[in-house]
Amino acid sequence: MEETIVHAYGVVAVDEQLTQFPPGIADTTVWVYGADTLAAIVSLLPVEGFGVADWERNATNVGWLERVARQHHEVLEYAATTAAVVPLRLPSLYGNLESLSETLHAASDLLERDLRRIQGKLEWAVKVYRTAEEGSSAVTTASTSGRDYLLGKSRDLSARSTAQEQLREKVREIHGALGQVSAEDVRNRPQDAVLSGRKEPMLLNGAYLVSRTDQARFLELVGEIADDSLARGLSVEVSGPWPAYNFTGEAEAATTEAMT
Repeated sequence: MEETIVHAYGVVAVDEQLTQFPPGIADTTVWVYGADTLAAIVSLLPVEGFGVADWERNATNVGWLERVARQHHEVLEYAATTAAVVPLRLPSLYGNLESLSETLHAASDLLERDLRRIQGKLEWAVKVYRTAEEGSSAVTTASTSGRDYLLGKSRDLSARSTAQEQLREKVREIHGALGQVSAEDVRNRPQDAVLSGRKEPMLLNGAYLVSRTDQARFLELVGEIADDSLARGLSVEVSGPWPAYNFTGEAEAATTEAMT
């Protein structure tokens, strides 16, 4: 019989009715394992190929990591459509279900607090990119004296500085406006081009925890902001809804441990 290891995707309240999950990592069957008031979304992975040593060996294998991360996320995404779910870090490995149960019990206070925090809410991501450069005054030495050239350069630098500050203020306004329609918000570090997949610089990488009843209002506001920002050389993108990755970190360390 093939030796297996338990992988936990996330944690929900034990009374959540979740069935018919998409395939888990390595196309394994996913189910809900209850422990007191909490339940973990789990699947059994083959130790050969997905043991602790395999995760360490594949830490820089982008293709392998993308594949398992996608399946991990798809399970959480499905659960989040109907339930509050605390996502767990990839991987969350346990030697057996008893070990997982003990960890859930030890972290129950933090997990239950996180579940209350995100109950009835989903996470949306909004990114703002700068798609057009501000115009600048061209200063040449052909028709100006050295003094006029330096004065022109000074005015040019001052105008650029003013434009940059106006741009930063606009991004702050966007984040603040979206926060007004959200229960909570986080402004993350902008991603570089490798992660974003875009050559334009990212100015805002925001995450917003939005009540299910406010989803339409939030998306309408994003659309209005996007339309208004076009003339300013800004592109606004929204994605989601996502599991609450940015709003459930308190319990993560307590629930993610190496295989025992």
